[in-house]
Amino acid sequence: MSEHAARWPDFLVIGAAKAGTTALFKAIGRHPRVFLPSAKEPRYFAFPDAPPTFNGPYGAVNARRVMSDRAAYLAMFADCPPTHLTFEASNEYLVSERAPATAARLIPSARLIVMLRHPVERAFSHFLHLTAEGHEPSRSFAEAWDACDARAAEGWMPVFNYRLRGFYGAQLSRWLDHFPREQLLVLFYEDWRTRPADVLAQVWQHVGLEPIATPAVTNENVSSRQPRWPWLHHQMTNLDNPVRRLAQRTLPLRVRDAITAAAGAINLTPGPTLDPALRARLAVTYADDLTRVEAITGRDLTAWRS
Repeated sequence: MSEHAARWPDFLVIGAAKAGTTALFKAIGRHPRVFLPSAKEPRYFAFPDAPPTFNGPYGAVNARRVMSDRAAYLAMFADCPPTHLTFEASNEYLVSERAPATAARLIPSARLIVMLRHPVERAFSHFLHLTAEGHEPSRSFAEAWDACDARAAEGWMPVFNYRLRGFYGAQLSRWLDHFPREQLLVLFYEDWRTRPADVLAQVWQHVGLEPIATPAVTNENVSSRQPRWPWLHHQMTNLDNPVRRLAQRTLPLRVRDAITAAAGAINLTPGPTLDPALRARLAVTYADDLTRVEAITGRDLTAWRS
């Protein structure tokens, strides 16, 4: 495929991790004029043309899953009909220092979508997610939080730096250094949880799609639920599982949703909750950065300061 004829995504969901992006990705993909790629999270713009190297738990396996080859990346969108829009959703883009400039160079007219969540609650959800996956070695969230700097110095995967990923103001500013403000839609997890149809209406308007009367929204990767049988959860979430890969290639999204929901109902049970005192203590970390987020979005984030 020549560079001139290449089909690039029309818009990107750039994060944040554990803020409803998988559910948003699937909800957008159910629009009749959206072409859904084979991989949700290729991370190409964060690691273009050079695969990363990660240390720490699961680092080597995760690095191999990054789609850094341009031809492979573009192949995901090659079959998109001319009447459709296409996109991908890589949470790594929000925190990446490289992704904004790369995306601006290759797809300068792309629309951007980001969904934000209370930064400490987001971090705790990410901790629970990696714990359920068997990758988080720390026994407590507080211990893992305190280990962030050491892990970063050792070259662990960026997902283990729970604290860094909550500095949304700095991360949004980096994107706005390369894209006009009108190309960035900032959404909030609280709205998504309570009014998903209203949030999707904003998405349709932002990317130029006609609205859907009754959009379907499912819960995905809910970290407040923990697996009764970790081996089953691992098989359901393991991207290298050949059965899962076959299902992604052959089964409609609605069928895969039904299978996932049935397995979750059997295997997932209520998990631990975040101690309010710990949340308030850690939220102080983001006080100045939240002021930047408020300035960018016009949203009062007083509730995120505790």
